[in-house]
Amino acid sequence: MTELPVLIAGGGIAGLAAALGLARQGQRVRLFEQAAAFAEIGAGLQMSPNGVRVLRALGAWEQIETSCVIPSEIHVRDGGSGALLQRIRLGRPFEERFGAPYRVCHRADLLTGLLAATRSSAEIETMTGQTVETAADTQTGVRLDLSGGRTIEGKALIAADGIRSRLRAAIAGEAPPAGHGIALYRGLIAFADVPPGIAADCVTLWLCPGGHVVHYPVSNWQRFNIVVAAEHRTDADAVGWQSPATGADVTGHFPSACNDLAGLLAAQAGWQRWAGADLPVLPRWSRGHMALIGDAAHATLPFLAQGAMMALEDAAVLGRAMATAPDPAAAFAAYERDRRPRTARIQAESRRMGRVYHARGAFALARNLALRLGSASYAMDRLSWIYRWEPPV
Repeated sequence: MTELPVLIAGGGIAGLAAALGLARQGQRVRLFEQAAAFAEIGAGLQMSPNGVRVLRALGAWEQIETSCVIPSEIHVRDGGSGALLQRIRLGRPFEERFGAPYRVCHRADLLTGLLAATRSSAEIETMTGQTVETAADTQTGVRLDLSGGRTIEGKALIAADGIRSRLRAAIAGEAPPAGHGIALYRGLIAFADVPPGIAADCVTLWLCPGGHVVHYPVSNWQRFNIVVAAEHRTDADAVGWQSPATGADVTGHFPSACNDLAGLLAAQAGWQRWAGADLPVLPRWSRGHMALIGDAAHATLPFLAQGAMMALEDAAVLGRAMATAPDPAAAFAAYERDRRPRTARIQAESRRMGRVYHARGAFALARNLALRLGSASYAMDRLSWIYRWEPPV
């Protein structure tokens, strides 16, 4: 009798990476995506060395690398004066230090590469236009009820359906996203349209009272990604992923921005707005033959640029656990023990970095002085616990 496949609900970065991680360990996978086609919402992301290592281990890095950009440096600037507070050189020295490169890319390019890798695997079947309505743990596996009345059975279920997961309650209980009074905006402009005062070949972080801005090139130097975070009284569910915004909405948060930053924020960038939210640390990630992965388990604020990287790491650990544990329940327990401390630390540190980036008054002055006096080597050492992570072999 043929063994039932592992079922995955969700075809974003977490779901596709999980499918690859399982398939490379010999597991058959069926993945269900509710949209009519695979598509990634959002704009750019920073691909740190820990994520690159996972993509190499999953056999997907070659499909993604050609769309990535190699930025020359990371700059941290004061948003009011424009002063350069710190610079970190990237390229070969950075790669030698951490054993893998640092890249930036569009989220859609990452998704496209993962999807290409899954389609080259005979172990993975992907289905679009399929919403998982309910999931039930059984003595021998799981049973899913899909939209349209279909029922599917599997060996186990991986819920990769995001921060607003409909399957999380059956596994970990009710856990709504937690808002933090932060509005996030994303925009894209053509690389050729970047204003001349902007260091377009760098990843730049502008620190402002009550907010910050990050920008960098993506899509093999074709487009320029801009992300804005600003303190804003809003409920976590009040603003969805597809809420349009205007340039005035964005610039209104930064009345004292220097000319270069103000000019960039005034660009016609097709701004989209959503609310900054994360999840509380959940009491559990798994129950029987069902487990959570990625944002469904540990959604985080984006201030360490590690949300997608944590999903990739999850996939590598989960795939290895499924290959070595005697059954899915034991594999999920091992995966959860491994991942929970790290992702909880990422969540807590991301919240702390938001407070640092958005500081005002004396706190902001002290922060800027520390950045000026601190070496780039010291700054990189503080990130070593993130960047040096290795996937299990």
